[in-house]
Amino acid sequence: MTTRFKNSICTITGGAGTWGIEITRQILDKGAKEVRIFSRNESLQVAMRVKLNDKRIKFIIGDIRDAKSIKDACVGADYVFHTAALKHVIICERQPIEAVRTNIMGAINVINACIENDVKVCVNISSDKSCHPVCLYGKTKSIAESLFIEANNQTLNTDFISIRSGNIFGSSGSVVPIWIKQIAENNSISITGDNMKRFFITVKDAVKATFKAMELSDRGEVFVPKMDCFYISDLAKVLVQKYGNKDTKINNINPFAYEREMEYLVSPEEVQRTVETKDFYIIYPLIDIITTKYPEITGSQKLRENITMNNSKVSSLAKIRELVKKAGY
Repeated sequence: MTTRFKNSICTITGGAGTWGIEITRQILDKGAKEVRIFSRNESLQVAMRVKLNDKRIKFIIGDIRDAKSIKDACVGADYVFHTAALKHVIICERQPIEAVRTNIMGAINVINACIENDVKVCVNISSDKSCHPVCLYGKTKSIAESLFIEANNQTLNTDFISIRSGNIFGSSGSVVPIWIKQIAENNSISITGDNMKRFFITVKDAVKATFKAMELSDRGEVFVPKMDCFYISDLAKVLVQKYGNKDTKINNINPFAYEREMEYLVSPEEVQRTVETKDFYIIYPLIDIITTKYPEITGSQKLRENITMNNSKVSSLAKIRELVKKAGY
């Protein structure tokens, strides 16, 4: 790993969230001169200021919907990490215009701000729901990936890439803190079916993968970190063993209409332009990127099938316990 962040200035959209806090920690550890936290939630910013207590962090109240405010936040920045988004699936479905304004138009504003300020690299934090999307949230994230790919043809000064992540283990809104609270309050938890599986990664590993992708990138790729896949019901069992007792109940409820049992990481259509490495599935752009020639996809690197939960190895209970501990629970 290079020392690219030493004495650098970085801007993080949605920077007071789970991703932003961990990116900030790791960048500061690498010697960054300044990290700008750009978000619209002042309460989260105050909590982050107290939690990290580092004078190199600059907090900026702003919204990616406002082109000028994000442009100003990127002046002089070397690197931009775009984590801001409306992420809750049902909220996006109920207010689709708001989801489009933030997740699509906001992404365009971030791209333009990076181009106008000659930012070196801009990283878009995407989601596995962008692959074969069935909900509006996934569709907006898929469009954002395409916008970040094409942005490389608008400038030679900024590299744009995306990281397509699964569930961040233990992040706000994820099932882990919700279930721990349910056990404490009701000595029971609710799960949506025994067959539902998800891809999980700790935020520390996700950020480390992001930095590694920046080193590997030729511009325009979507990097998919290799992640653990396990049954949600197995995670429930592990949390009951850790936080519950012999009377703790696991209640099965019907899946929500917007949920699917199987998630994709790489779609059938993307397979033909995807290579596999030790740490990633790297999806090359569908369009040509100026000045960039990607390696020919041949031999052992070539994927044979799309990557879904059906053809991914399911983690054992022991592996899930290890992940729970690694995430700080």
